[in-house]
Amino acid sequence: MIERLTVKEQMLRAIRGEWAGSLPWVPRIDLWYNANSYRGTLPAVFQQKASIEEVADYIGGGYHKVVPEFLKARTPDDTIDRGIGIYRLGEMACRPELVGVDREVKHERDTTTVTYHTPVGSVSCKMLYTEKMRQAGISQTWISEHVIKKPEDYAVVGYIFKNIKVHPAYDSFSQCQRETGDKGLVVAWASTSASPMHHMLKHFFDSTTFYLELYDHPNELRQLCEDMGPYFEQIFKVQAQSPAEVIHFGSNYDAMITYPPFFKEHMLPYLQRFSDLLHRHGKFLLSHCDGENKGLLDLIRESGIDVAEAVCPYPMTKVTLTEVRKAFQGKVAVYGGIPSVALLESAMSDNEFEIFMIRLFDEISPGDRFILSVSDTTPPDAKFDRLLRITEMVRERGQLPMETNRRQTEL
Repeated sequence: MIERLTVKEQMLRAIRGEWAGSLPWVPRIDLWYNANSYRGTLPAVFQQKASIEEVADYIGGGYHKVVPEFLKARTPDDTIDRGIGIYRLGEMACRPELVGVDREVKHERDTTTVTYHTPVGSVSCKMLYTEKMRQAGISQTWISEHVIKKPEDYAVVGYIFKNIKVHPAYDSFSQCQRETGDKGLVVAWASTSASPMHHMLKHFFDSTTFYLELYDHPNELRQLCEDMGPYFEQIFKVQAQSPAEVIHFGSNYDAMITYPPFFKEHMLPYLQRFSDLLHRHGKFLLSHCDGENKGLLDLIRESGIDVAEAVCPYPMTKVTLTEVRKAFQGKVAVYGGIPSVALLESAMSDNEFEIFMIRLFDEISPGDRFILSVSDTTPPDAKFDRLLRITEMVRERGQLPMETNRRQTEL
C-alpha cells in the first residue's frame, strides 16, 4: 500500500533525506500570477479575481511559500525600510525595530524617498516602483538611490544597525502556517543576505560601486560589518526559537558577484554559524541559490545549508543537475531544477520541452533530497499548459525511488 503524504510532509522528508513517497512538486508562480492577475490575462479557466492558491490547486502542486508576498504588506511600515534591507513581513517570524532614528518618508509618483535622521547624521535612499514593473509582476521596489553615497554615511548606517531591536513575531508567522496548512512548507524569511558584507553588497551599493569601495574604503566597510553584527546575532537567536521548521537566510549567490574567495571569506562563516545553531534547535537552513553557482557548489555544501532553493541548471546557467547533485554529495536538498525558459514557447518548442523534462527526470533519479520547482520563478509569458504537463509527469514518473528511462530521451 502506497503511503499518502501531505505536500508539507513530502517536502520535510526530502529535506531530511528520507523517501517522500512521491516527488514533491511545488511550482513557484508568484511572478506569473502577479503579472497576469494585474493585466487581466489569467487563463480562461479562472475568474480574473482567482487567488494564487486557487491557481496552485488547479495546477496540482503544492504552495510555494519561500519568498514573502511583498505586495501584501500589512502596513506601509512592513516594507518602507527596503532601501536598507529591513523588512517586517508576516512570513518572517521576527520584527526589527529602528531605535533612536527618525524616519522621514516622501512619496512622489513612482518614487519613495526615505531619509533617516540620527544623532550622528542623516542618510537617505530612494525606491522605485513603476507601471512597467507592475505589468511584469515584480513585487519588490527597485533601489534607485543607495543609502551610502559618501564615506561619512558609513557611521550613520552603522548607528542605525547598532540600535535595531529584533522582536519575535511568532503569532503572525504561525498564522501564515495555519493559512497554508499541509499544502506547503512555510519558510521563515530571516534575511536576503548571508552576512553583513553580503548585506552591503545587496542593499547599500550597486555591485560595481561596492567592489570599488571594498578597495578604496576597506576600514569603513570592516567597521560597518562590526556595527551590523549585533543585528544578525539577534536574527539568529529569534529565528532559532521560532515555530518555523525551515529558515531562509541568504540569497542570490552568483560566481561572478559573490565569487568563491568572497563567499568563503565573508559569507561562509555566518552561514556555518547559523546552520549550526539551527541544527541544535532541530531546524533547517535554506538559501535562495538562483544565480550562476558554478564554482560555488562545494562552498554551498560546506556552509551547512540544508536546502539550496531556486537551483537553476543549464541552459540558463553553466551547471547541470547532475553536477549539482554530485557536488552536494547527498548533504544538501535541491529545491528547483526547472529553468524558467523551459516554460516559454519562445525558448523551447513543445517537443523540445518534452525531451528536456524527460531528461530532467532521468538526471534527478532516484529523486532523493529533491523538491521539484521552477527556478527562479514562472515567467509572466509562460505557457500555462506546461505547468499542467509537469504535474502529469510527476504523477507518471514521480513515485520514489524513481527509475530512469534513458530510451525516452532519444525521442
